[in-house]
Amino acid sequence: MEDKRAKILDVAVEEFASHGYKAASTNRICEVAGVSKGLIFHYFGSKEKLYTAAVTYSVDLAMEEVSMDDMPKGNFVEGAIWSTKQKLAFSHRHPAVFKLIMQSFANPPEALAERMTAYFNEMMAVQTVFVNQMLDGLTLREDVAREDASDVIQSLFEYITRLVTVYLQKNPNATMEDMQPLIDKFMQMIVIAERGMVEQKQT
Repeated sequence: MEDKRAKILDVAVEEFASHGYKAASTNRICEVAGVSKGLIFHYFGSKEKLYTAAVTYSVDLAMEEVSMDDMPKGNFVEGAIWSTKQKLAFSHRHPAVFKLIMQSFANPPEALAERMTAYFNEMMAVQTVFVNQMLDGLTLREDVAREDASDVIQSLFEYITRLVTVYLQKNPNATMEDMQPLIDKFMQMIVIAERGMVEQKQT
């Protein structure tokens, strides 16, 4: 029976990613998965709960496959490039999963907006770990407090996240390649944060 639940989830991810929450059809999911509608509601209770389960499954898979254990430490740019490449590779391996994550982040159904926001807020905690790992490999100047450095990097992540969210709201089918200009902008901002933006005058 667990195989059938897993099959329903796989098909649901494809359906929601292809058609969005409102236009997705549980009848199509039943047909493709080869199960009855009663079995879907037995496992998940409702279309809303099936959607939430599909997104949760997608995010969990992303977090499992895009592990930060191998992330380069000590260089902001290398870490950001590594993270971007990992996400890009994941999007190629699991295009529907990646698309659903992007859609649910940028355009959650109204009935799920509060719940999805809370869920992604939990995911943002991973960002804090990412920043701390990067800072662990650096020797900060004596006049730079670690907390301040962390706040700067966190702010950059939050800023680029807002830009990406707006972009995805306007372009829900965008790929990582489409977002390359935003990625390049983020990289340049990280370089400025690491090296500083004001040229030191010769004394």
